[in-house]
Amino acid sequence: MLNYYILDDDISTRKILARIINSELLGEVVGDNEQPHEAVKEIIRLQPAVVLIDLLMPGQDGIETVQQLKEMNFSGKFIMISQIENKDMVGKAYEVGVEYFIHKPINKIEVKSVINKVIEQIKMEKSLRTIQESLSLFPFSEQQSIDSKPSLEAVMREILTDLGILGETGSLDVMDLMKLLKHSEEHFENIPLKTLYVQALQRKNLDTSEKAIKAFEQRLRRAINQALTNLASLGLTDYMNPKFELYSSKFFDFSEVRLKMNELDEKNSTRNPRINIRKFLYAFYVEIQGRMK
Repeated sequence: MLNYYILDDDISTRKILARIINSELLGEVVGDNEQPHEAVKEIIRLQPAVVLIDLLMPGQDGIETVQQLKEMNFSGKFIMISQIENKDMVGKAYEVGVEYFIHKPINKIEVKSVINKVIEQIKMEKSLRTIQESLSLFPFSEQQSIDSKPSLEAVMREILTDLGILGETGSLDVMDLMKLLKHSEEHFENIPLKTLYVQALQRKNLDTSEKAIKAFEQRLRRAINQALTNLASLGLTDYMNPKFELYSSKFFDFSEVRLKMNELDEKNSTRNPRINIRKFLYAFYVEIQGRMK
């Protein structure tokens, strides 16, 4: 169970966040404060896994506080609490290493979603450290280290993490399809999507009925739609963010990204987005090939 610290000059925001964390069993809030200078000392002493920190505070803003904590070798994760209007400062937050944002006014669903992503990221990093520690027990020559390449699994997880969908059920189906394509002798463009779905299900000895195929595609569609939403949200806060620039036009039709950004900005999401599954999967496949060279 993770420990959290909340730094925000608005007491109601601190109470709402603490209530959500406790009620959703996301962990334990070990401290909160409205004064950055006092909070820094408490955070260093308590060493919480996650700090939820307000972007705009009197005296010392959230970015300066994050920088100060990092200079003191604090290694926990940061979730910045921001308003979409503060786009320039959000961009600076990314520059100092903040990867996660919760927008005001506080929304329970967004808080839970963002924190779950942080939890997933912490778990993945812990697993990678365990693997690295295990590998360190075996001697490798300098040449072997030079020749080593990232594994397919590691590259896929990195991309899914960038898209914010590593914890989505459909992300497992994406990985299954990428493994399938890696060993396929046919070009991706020549394989019908339904054929890929059937082959992916067969590799796991699963049901290949029409109902199972439809469920497979629905999981994919939900995961891809979530990736679209995450990128659109990122574009609203920081249009020049490298992740937004890399994935928004490569993995999606940019017109759809812009429409989703407008929906989020106007808080109107009644439209069903046009998800191009083939474009997404092909872009994912090409991105993997590029990173594994």
